[in-house]
Amino acid sequence: MTGTFEIYTVDHALYAFRLKAPDGTVLAVSGHYSDKQSAVQGIRRTRECAAAGLIADQCLPLPEPGPRS
Repeated sequence: MTGTFEIYTVDHALYAFRLKAPDGTVLAVSGHYSDKQSAVQGIRRTRECAAAGLIADQCLPLPEPGPRS
């Protein structure tokens, strides 16, 4: 299963990219870049980091359920 990186313009002046799943679901959206080449470099860095990326759970613990009445 292969996703697709799409580069697009923002306000006709900036560039950004999004990662889409094969079904078209947007999985990630980048910040803004001043030129297209910088956006391409952002995609390359994302590919490198994501390939071996760890999962860091930042969720707060859920409260313990109270007694039922």
